[in-house]
Amino acid sequence: MAEFLPRICDSICGNEQYVCKVGAFILNTFGTKGFARLYLEKQYSSLRVADLQYLREMFHVVQNQLNVYTLCLPDVLSYVTAALTSANYVQPALNASRHILFPHLYEELKTLFNTLHITLFN
Repeated sequence: MAEFLPRICDSICGNEQYVCKVGAFILNTFGTKGFARLYLEKQYSSLRVADLQYLREMFHVVQNQLNVYTLCLPDVLSYVTAALTSANYVQPALNASRHILFPHLYEELKTLFNTLHITLFN
């Protein structure tokens, strides 16, 4: 959807109609009325220009966040492997990403591990 948002906003602002259809997803703008309608099967949602412009900006934020997490994945995998075999908190590598809250990740892993252990062995 991110690739369609600029065209959608331009169509509405230019009082043009724009239709995009991908499988069961249909997007239709009503330029003269100032909104777009997103259809999925028989359900739909209407969005005004301000909503669409907000979404257009947020998609960039979300994309950047996903890129950061993708880059951090090797650090997380390495940390998880070390943390699951330890009874105490494991310090992340010195060069590990600062975008990951490792103490919180450790607590979540231990909670999950303890839950699985109780379930499997009781």
